[in-house]
Amino acid sequence: MTRTRIARRLAVVAAAVTTTTVIAWPAHAASWTPAATVSAPEGVAGQQQVAIDGSGTATVVWAERRTNDVDVIKAARRSPGGSWSSAVTLSNSERHAAEPQVVASDNGAVVAAWVEDAAASPTDSRRIMAATLGAGGSWNAAKAVSAAGGVSRPRLAGNAGGDAIVMWHQRNGLRTSRLNAGDTTWATPQAVSASGRQHDIAMATTGVAYATWKDADGEGIDRVKAARATPNGSWESAATLSRSDRHGEEPAVAVDDNGNAQVLWVLRSSRRVVQAAQRTGTGSWTTAQSLSDLARNAVKPEVALDAEGNAVAVWQINLDSTASAVAAATRTTGGTWSAPQELTAAGASPQVGIDDERNAHVVWLVNARSDSADDRVEAMVRPPAGVWSGPDTVAAESHMWSVALAVNGDGQAAAAWRQTESDFSRVRASATE
Repeated sequence: MTRTRIARRLAVVAAAVTTTTVIAWPAHAASWTPAATVSAPEGVAGQQQVAIDGSGTATVVWAERRTNDVDVIKAARRSPGGSWSSAVTLSNSERHAAEPQVVASDNGAVVAAWVEDAAASPTDSRRIMAATLGAGGSWNAAKAVSAAGGVSRPRLAGNAGGDAIVMWHQRNGLRTSRLNAGDTTWATPQAVSASGRQHDIAMATTGVAYATWKDADGEGIDRVKAARATPNGSWESAATLSRSDRHGEEPAVAVDDNGNAQVLWVLRSSRRVVQAAQRTGTGSWTTAQSLSDLARNAVKPEVALDAEGNAVAVWQINLDSTASAVAAATRTTGGTWSAPQELTAAGASPQVGIDDERNAHVVWLVNARSDSADDRVEAMVRPPAGVWSGPDTVAAESHMWSVALAVNGDGQAAAAWRQTESDFSRVRASATE
């Protein structure tokens, strides 16, 4: 997935520390372009995802409802300094499709994957489909990656060289398939686990892949598990990372260019706590450690790391039944985690990326507490060894939902979100200049 949060997530563990609230915000020079609608202005669209390649060209994919009540997968692209292209349909226009994913490499290769019905009147016939962006910027015809039946929740990862791997749930088990850079044929699917949910996947530049998921043990406790696969190799036996006496959920995995991996998850105890474990390419998984403030509920962890393993983590703090905030922590390669900082007193579902200069980029959604105010997508940046700057407003609009973020190695970023009005639901996007 290029140098974005999907391909490059976190490395190493942290100890629990006291939360520190950032009070003063230095000025930040990043400039987000005016928000643009990339889907049909008066259509019904959502499930948006975004990727950005090494040149700064951004790609947004989403699901959009057609007049015959069939959802199709569409894509739009924007080069630096340009406008968003017209939408292109990637999936079969007569088959229902959903859950799109997208990754982009440093050299401009783009891969999209989604779930699509294999027949016009399906009976449990969904399958994983994928399309690649060909030379000259045209999308190649979509190809089936999986067999049909019992398929859901594709998760796509890639690396800087253009390799991609997709993971999905099928008939209770978890499977993956790879697409090597320059190839047009996906590899035969491999089994990762006979059961599991809430899976995530990441892949290093070397092609080493790590997967994580939650799975109930014999006592009915959800445990977070993880496994490793060598380039074009089979999956190793899974390791259990979370505690045996508490539920673990919402796992996220990252890997750096040296093949060192990190998994984060939420431990359900008297408070929900973000925990972490790491593994070197040739070692074993470390004991779980707590990363978030133990005094408040922490959920929705997201992590990113650059090629050298410098890391940033973000999560949502649930303040009460309706209010939430965003916190973050950072770590240099070989160092220790910083104390978590509260980035905003109002924010939800943060997304994160880190560039090759170790600048950390975060966006989140602020839902207005009044019908007279707009929702906002906000962004912050932290330079290495510096302080968080912002927040900058990416967009302020009515009824905004589910923001996605992508960051490349040069620090160029793109964001996409869903915005609703009356009977319409449209996908909107912005990028930094």
